Amino acid sequence: MKIVQVEPDSIAGDLGIRPGDELLEVNGHRVQDSIDLRFHEAEAEVSLKIARDGAITIYDIEKEGSEEIGIELEEMKILSCGNDCIFCFVDQNPAGLRNQLYFRDGDYRLSFMYGNYTTMTNAGPAILRRIIEQRLSPQYISVHVTDGEVRKRLMGLKKDDRILEKIALLHDHGIDMHTQIVLCPGINDGEVLEKTVADLYRFNRSIVSLAVVPVGLTDHRFGLHQLRKVDHPYAASLLDQVHPWQVRFRKDIGRGFVYPSDEFFIVADRFIPPAKYYDGFPQIENGVGMVRTFLADLTRQSRRFPQRVSPKRRITLVTGELAQGLMRTRVLPRLNEIHGLSVSLEVVPNLLYGRSVTVAGLLSGKCLYSALNGKDLGDLVLLPPDLLNADGMLLDDATIPELEHRLNVPLLVFDGRWSDVFTHLRERNSTRALALPRSTRLSKTSHTTAKS
Repeated sequence: MKIVQVEPDSIAGDLGIRPGDELLEVNGHRVQDSIDLRFHEAEAEVSLKIARDGAITIYDIEKEGSEEIGIELEEMKILSCGNDCIFCFVDQNPAGLRNQLYFRDGDYRLSFMYGNYTTMTNAGPAILRRIIEQRLSPQYISVHVTDGEVRKRLMGLKKDDRILEKIALLHDHGIDMHTQIVLCPGINDGEVLEKTVADLYRFNRSIVSLAVVPVGLTDHRFGLHQLRKVDHPYAASLLDQVHPWQVRFRKDIGRGFVYPSDEFFIVADRFIPPAKYYDGFPQIENGVGMVRTFLADLTRQSRRFPQRVSPKRRITLVTGELAQGLMRTRVLPRLNEIHGLSVSLEVVPNLLYGRSVTVAGLLSGKCLYSALNGKDLGDLVLLPPDLLNADGMLLDDATIPELEHRLNVPLLVFDGRWSDVFTHLRERNSTRALALPRSTRLSKTSHTTAKS
């Protein structure tokens, strides 16, 4: 691996190691990526094999065990997913997006580092040994189904990938796992779903959670397998099926174990469960408990809302079609209680993926501009979270400053802090574009929308 940076005043800097050098081995182990480096450099005695201009130098180092050597390696090559799932979101992307959105991530290291879901189909003995040896825990695993024949059909497998054997091995070695099922009506539901849940529950000591999320379907499924959308009756039936499992699991192990995503509750027009239902929100980034957290934050923060805004201000809240009912009944009434503040809602349909995609996080710049252009938006437009990647771009590479300029109104990407909204209202004459930074996983920041 090529060294791209050497920290000043570090061990590596003092030894004369330079950017451009090749790190071949640490303590006799070949280095594949920065995880290897961090794992092996944690020892008190470290031996580095460095190559430069065809010459190899060995550096023997004695240090404090926790002290880092001070080198950064080039980005690792990401392992791709070898499956051909009939519901893969990558296959449903429209043409013309950035290249990263067409890549099927199947890398167990990103699962450990950022919570990306992988199917583990490409995890052979060497990968499993490394996960266990280096304690790359937790792993986030897309199981989808455990029935062998249904699994082949659903995931495009030519042979049994022995997923339960892999899970059993990780379980026996104490590797924590979060699992998920992307539910496709008529394929991996019903009795097949019941078998999958039962098979995974056997490993509940290490499988911390199992999320059930609805299949996402776009308007760009040309030539793909025909799939059904999750509708109101189906969502209600799924919640009714899961409930008795959770009751039994809570009695047995003290947690619900299997959790339907928020979308099922919204589509079924069911009450969003209380916080205790989610047992610490282990899958909030997967849309499980995100609504409850949002509502709880609103309730908590609203105790500190100002009673009055002066001079009078107007805000436009933007959301996708899925959350419009929640915003109208729970958010707008509370904000409109503030004297001098008028808040309205703009529901933005998805022009990029189609009207069947209703979540706010998959709205593009074109979606936002088409819905908002020409309207009196007031003093501030509050955009939903999870719109931006790490470079501050939306799915179609539009940026907040560009949209702000075209719409001629201040835009603020909501980051969970209502205090920032009121601060911005007080400083609304500022002309700088606002897109607040947030901490998020790589799967979000790179807009990798596929559920592997």
